[in-house]
Amino acid sequence: MKYIVLVTLLLYLNSTAQKSDFIVTTSFDTIYVDKINLTDFKVKTMTSDKKKNYNIDEIISYYDFLENKYFERITNQIEKKEFKESDRYDYKRMENLHIEQYKNSIKYKFIQRLTVGKIKLLVEVIFEDGGAIAGQLGYMPSKKNKTYYIAIDDSKLELINSSADFKLFDFNKGLELNNEVYQILKIYLYGNNEINLKLDYLFASKPIAKEIQIIDLINEYNSWAKSNK
Repeated sequence: MKYIVLVTLLLYLNSTAQKSDFIVTTSFDTIYVDKINLTDFKVKTMTSDKKKNYNIDEIISYYDFLENKYFERITNQIEKKEFKESDRYDYKRMENLHIEQYKNSIKYKFIQRLTVGKIKLLVEVIFEDGGAIAGQLGYMPSKKNKTYYIAIDDSKLELINSSADFKLFDFNKGLELNNEVYQILKIYLYGNNEINLKLDYLFASKPIAKEIQIIDLINEYNSWAKSNK
């Protein structure tokens, strides 16, 4: 697994030069394709002359050229529930048991990776239906919920933004350098005093530092970490 980070780095850095999507397999092969479609269990690819499907456990990452986004496979962290004797009269849960069992069967999912190198910052974006507007015709637009994770190389992902305040209709709001994020970054960006001073400055500055500034700072740290191996 230690080679995954290096392969991911090289592919991500060179991706803008490749005018197509690509997938990276567990054997570290890079396969360029015209289109990628995902299901909960399959990665479906298409080229000009053929279609090919892969099991999701065969693919470790993929790149979407049109969106210029890189996605990395992670283990699905859904909390699996088991029925107990006291649950047998939970009729509402019984009615939705097939949905619960389906979700429990999903082993992996792909989420977007925002940084390159040692410190990984990832975001999972989930759209939720806004539903009907009380007293009005029509529906509210979908709500975009973002959940952020951080990790060092292939360590377990740590949730860093579990309760972000996303306002209605504010679809561009992302990670901000609040106190929670600042304290976590102080731990992860260890060993470089200059980077830590920049982090302190960003935290004290107004208006509050945004996602792109956090990404740039982590990538600067990652470049330093790579050059000091």
